[in-house]
Amino acid sequence: MSIFRSYDIRGVYGKDLTEGIMKGVGNALGNHLKSDVVLGRDCRLSSPSLQEAFVKGYLETGKDVVDAGMVPLGAGMFYGWKEGLPFAYITGSHTPKEWNGIKFFHANGIGFIEGENLKVRDLYMNGPVVASKAGKVVKTKWGVLEGYSKYFLSRIKAKRKLRVVIDSGNGMASLVAPSLFRMAGFDVDSINEKLDGTFPGRGPDPAESPLNELRKRVLNADMGIAYDGDGDRLVMVDNKGNKLTTEQASCFMMSELLTREKGPVIANVECTKVVDEVAAKFKRPVKRIKVGHTFLMDEVSRSKASFGVELSGHFVIPSIVPFDDSMAVSLYAASVLSSRKGSLNEEIKGIPVYPFERISMECDDRKKFAVVERLKNDISKRYKNVNMLDGIRVDLDNGWALIRPSNTGPIIRLTVEGETEKDKESIKKVFSSILRKGIKEGR
Repeated sequence: MSIFRSYDIRGVYGKDLTEGIMKGVGNALGNHLKSDVVLGRDCRLSSPSLQEAFVKGYLETGKDVVDAGMVPLGAGMFYGWKEGLPFAYITGSHTPKEWNGIKFFHANGIGFIEGENLKVRDLYMNGPVVASKAGKVVKTKWGVLEGYSKYFLSRIKAKRKLRVVIDSGNGMASLVAPSLFRMAGFDVDSINEKLDGTFPGRGPDPAESPLNELRKRVLNADMGIAYDGDGDRLVMVDNKGNKLTTEQASCFMMSELLTREKGPVIANVECTKVVDEVAAKFKRPVKRIKVGHTFLMDEVSRSKASFGVELSGHFVIPSIVPFDDSMAVSLYAASVLSSRKGSLNEEIKGIPVYPFERISMECDDRKKFAVVERLKNDISKRYKNVNMLDGIRVDLDNGWALIRPSNTGPIIRLTVEGETEKDKESIKKVFSSILRKGIKEGR
């Protein structure tokens, strides 16, 4: 089934994903796990009924469901981590309001990898397995949001009072971010704070939104932060109204973090070489990983890393909390800025931004992986520095190119970066031609 993806289960509600399907998913997960599960959900209009269906299926397996309620993703992961229980979260994340889905996490905060999600899929396809005695729904042992906030406030505080504009996007960050920043000592201007599963303010994906209101208000503040629908991705905006690239945000935080934390830096294959350059200043290696926050968390844990980043806006600072939590990361970034004399715009001026572009080319879902596989042989013969960890990344003297099939749609993406705009355009021309030819031959 197409809703079972590498990192989660996701589809259009009422079409790909129904209450009947979600009940089966709950039963499959219950038969896969050996323990009770913590369950949370986002604010989408379809989430309450999908939650109810999931619970019915899970209880059939004889195990209990710990109901964390409607909480940001990070807060639910935090509760599971502290209680030593796996966590399931009903969410459409950053996708449009018509979508929904569910993500699974181990007790350590690391999400299920592809093989584990496929096991759940296989159990679902085999049909329900019902235990002789049903489980029950139980309450959390302590207040999730209160415990979550208290934990981070004990670790991160403002060094001086900055004004921060917080755009929760009518999503789950609304429940925590504005109050968390205020309690940490910041002056907060909060927009799109009202929870609304239709996301009327700007849509659930801050990376795809122009963030006009946030960029306007931040001109009278020190920094701006925008979160996605379930609160696990973020975008930062400087005091001049400029969106920071993922790498700029990373390098700004690493400039402080790597002065005291040991371990390598983890970055996925899509991240630009700026991350490598800043890490090199601190004599830290950068380990490249596959795209997907599950792979990010797995390698951060395995490598005992100091920092992890994924281009989509996932960051992890394991010395604060051992999983990717946008509110912890954004609070840390604000704290770093509060310890500096310069503005955020001044602080990031020394971080280069190389010409960078992502291009999506349509390719049949059933053929996209085979197309990339065929291109591997041809490209490896033509170029020396080829990395096939996740798709095909070719490193050149003047930049790099990455050809990678999307895990979520009928698309193959080409990502290119050059030392100069001319270099980027030259690389794009060459690899666009290679990819178009590969797609045409694969039809």
